[in-house]
Amino acid sequence: MLIYPEVIVFNSRGDEVRVPATTPVEVWVTTSSQRQGDAEIPGQVSVKSMRCLTRSAPVGSWARITFRGEDWDLAVPPRFTRGLSRSTEHVEFIIRSRNRLDEINGS
Repeated sequence: MLIYPEVIVFNSRGDEVRVPATTPVEVWVTTSSQRQGDAEIPGQVSVKSMRCLTRSAPVGSWARITFRGEDWDLAVPPRFTRGLSRSTEHVEFIIRSRNRLDEINGS
C-alpha cells in the first residue's frame, strides 16, 4: 500500500491548507474485505471497503491511498491502539474504493 501523507502548505492567500504529499510512503498492511457491492446494471456504482491493520501508518483525512493499483479514500478516521507492549501496538483503518467512472462509461 502506498500512502501519500497529509502535509500543510499555504495557498495564495496565505492560509494553511492540508493536501496529500507528493512522495508516497510504502506500508505493509493486513487487509480483510469489509463490504462489497458490485454494479450489475450500467449507471450503478460498485462499493468496496477494506479493513486495514498495520504497525504504523501516516494516514489522515487528507492522505491519498493507493492499494493494488487503485485509488482509495479513508472511510473512517484511523484508530491507534497502544496494545500491551510496543510489539502489539497497531493502527486500524477502513478504506473505500474510488469508482473509476471513466472506465465504466468507456471513455
